[in-house]
Amino acid sequence: MVKMIVSIAVSLALLAGAAVFETLFIDAQFAQVREALEVLEEKVREENALPADTQAVQKLWENKKEKLHAVIPHNDISYIDYWLGEADGCIEAGLYADALSKIEVLLVICKQIPQTYALTFENVF
Repeated sequence: MVKMIVSIAVSLALLAGAAVFETLFIDAQFAQVREALEVLEEKVREENALPADTQAVQKLWENKKEKLHAVIPHNDISYIDYWLGEADGCIEAGLYADALSKIEVLLVICKQIPQTYALTFENVF
């Protein structure tokens, strides 16, 4: 009986630890992407963003999404891929107002996705 209670307690502790790690990991990955997007947003507002700026953000995102595939669904990742591609196309065409709207959507997505997987009361129950 005691072994069973200890086993259950250890299992619950491991699950809680994994959930906390996952939350911190996702937050850290998206924080870096958000920072890069904020820099890109500022350049777009000043209308001096270059395609190389967007490609740098895309390269950062490519590195992050390799790790994130293990913990978040492909659909969430593909949203960011889609909007980054749209923003890149707008910047290449010199459509800074359109690019700005795409980047703003990206910033919202990068804020909402980590909240979706956060260890909160609403997400647990």
